[in-house]
Amino acid sequence: MRKCLLPWGGVILLGLLGWAQFSGEWTALIRIVPSIKLEKCVLTLNYTVDRNWTIASISKFDETGLIDQSFSLTGGFGPLSITGGMAFNPTVADTVTVYYPEICGSPTDAVTLTPPAYKEAWVKTAFTLAGVELGVEFHHWAYPYYLKDVDKDGELEHYWPCCPPQTATYTLITLFAKFPPFGLRIDIADCCTGLGFAEAVLSLTDVGLCCGLAYDAELYFTKAGFGYLETALELPLCCNISLEVATRFTVHHKQVRVTPKWNGMGQACFIVYGDLVTGDSLLEIVGLEIYGYKLRCKLSSCSYVELLTAFDVTKLKDLLDQNIFEGNEFQYWKVAFCGPGCCGGTYTLGLAAFFQSSGSLFGLTRIKGDLSVPIMANFDLLLSLSVSLSGGTELAVGWTFRF
Repeated sequence: MRKCLLPWGGVILLGLLGWAQFSGEWTALIRIVPSIKLEKCVLTLNYTVDRNWTIASISKFDETGLIDQSFSLTGGFGPLSITGGMAFNPTVADTVTVYYPEICGSPTDAVTLTPPAYKEAWVKTAFTLAGVELGVEFHHWAYPYYLKDVDKDGELEHYWPCCPPQTATYTLITLFAKFPPFGLRIDIADCCTGLGFAEAVLSLTDVGLCCGLAYDAELYFTKAGFGYLETALELPLCCNISLEVATRFTVHHKQVRVTPKWNGMGQACFIVYGDLVTGDSLLEIVGLEIYGYKLRCKLSSCSYVELLTAFDVTKLKDLLDQNIFEGNEFQYWKVAFCGPGCCGGTYTLGLAAFFQSSGSLFGLTRIKGDLSVPIMANFDLLLSLSVSLSGGTELAVGWTFRF
């Protein structure tokens, strides 16, 4: 009986697939040197309903199997847009470290995850008309699945915004409005103790002043008070060259960023990372600390040459919220190219060389390359190679398949 039903089941399934508007993408990256390991595997399935609504399933895998499953919904009615989704932990049973806000004054907790488990859900609605946007976003998390880059190393850690004793859920409601040049965002949070004000950001964007000057500003504050004030002024010079000067004032320090821009053929940018040194008053500037600089020459939409040098690696890491260097490295050179590939696609190639001050030939520590090449209209080949002068080599091969 079962064998008789199987062909009919196949016919019904093929009929449903033909009627539905399915699409998707499968990306995988497998490390083959020095050992075989699944570095990345993501399967995305999209189902479009009446051209206005799309339901998506995103599944993430590693060498242990399915590690993350999420679903999303996007659509709208005229000027009203709606997005939402849910995420789950299907199999991961690791013991994780949970961090808390500094104001809690409590140590971290070790929590063992118990799958299958609900992680989070969100829904966002926005109404846009005549350049004005009004909206609200509702986000809900289950303990301890709120993620944040706590140690600023580029990796997300388990973080819980509520002080112990631990609450089962955390809810964040965001109200936002954009009426150019003004923008406003207000966050209201609930740690199972009732809704309360969390933080707000008031901004100005592209305010035209005299003589072609453009001005941006952002004011951030929390329920504890003032957070920071950042201002940015773009000064037009000549020959399509302009200079952007941005300053951020916080309670404890000040940061300054100077960025020359050229809007000619390609674009050259020079950024200095540092901090203002003041005297007894915030207005008394007595010096400037330089943490590093970056020079980037953009040749096309995806071709550029870039140099980043750090004078203080730790402070530059904190300022950029990125863990770029390894060991004693302080500098890298990077080039990226792109161009037409097979079947109307575009290839991309990125090469980076990292350096330390001494201890190796010319200070070179490692070379890293990433290549994406279209093989067919819906298939890209991925290659990633990292070679260290100390002897370590990593090679990964993968693909992106669209259907």
